[in-house]
Amino acid sequence: MCDMEGQQSSQGTPVPVCMICEQVGGEGIHILSQFICLECEREIVNTGVDDDLYDYFVERMRALWRDIASDPDTAPGPCYL
Repeated sequence: MCDMEGQQSSQGTPVPVCMICEQVGGEGIHILSQFICLECEREIVNTGVDDDLYDYFVERMRALWRDIASDPDTAPGPCYL
């Protein structure tokens, strides 16, 4: 899985790398230590279960949760309502 901070901008700040397509930068969502670009987010939302890409997206999300489960430092804390 790609590290969210794969490269640095000219200002020295981390530039996110999409965990799905591995594109660098752009807009998107951050899920704990990972990033999904806006284009992949839209593709995931609009992909039906009968689409060939569905299994790929499911596997990428499973990899995210496996990484979280194996690294207690990135695991979410308790949730309070």
